[in-house]
Amino acid sequence: MEPERIEQSDLSEVILNENTDTNTQDRKSLRRPKRVLHFSDGDLEEYSDDDTDTPETNKAADEIDPKTLTWLPWAWHRTTYISGKLLDGCDCVGEWLASFFGITAPKYQFEINEFYRLQALENEMQHKQDLEMAGWTEPTKTNLVNNV
Repeated sequence: MEPERIEQSDLSEVILNENTDTNTQDRKSLRRPKRVLHFSDGDLEEYSDDDTDTPETNKAADEIDPKTLTWLPWAWHRTTYISGKLLDGCDCVGEWLASFFGITAPKYQFEINEFYRLQALENEMQHKQDLEMAGWTEPTKTNLVNNV
């Protein structure tokens, strides 16, 4: 049996994390973050395409041309369109009515307001009393003079 040969490997030519796609590097370097949020555990960069609050359009409804539809699909398309608009209108009116009648206010908001009013009144009375008593102090026991 032949003794096992121990080979030494030269790792000087090994390249780690090689990225051959230079287009993505150029694109990343050209993108500027919309804002940078700094946290204790690192930074977060927000780009403009990261927004999730942008409304998504209904592409299926945009692709339908009502002029090319027959009578029944056209009626269904118009019915769903009008009912959607009617629902949006009812939602808007409902929010306004809820705000008008105070349904959206906290249940015990009047109690909270009364507490803050009484607290402000008490602070005002304390302030007036402090102004009246300014300069008048009670003698303390350490200020007594004993004639012996």
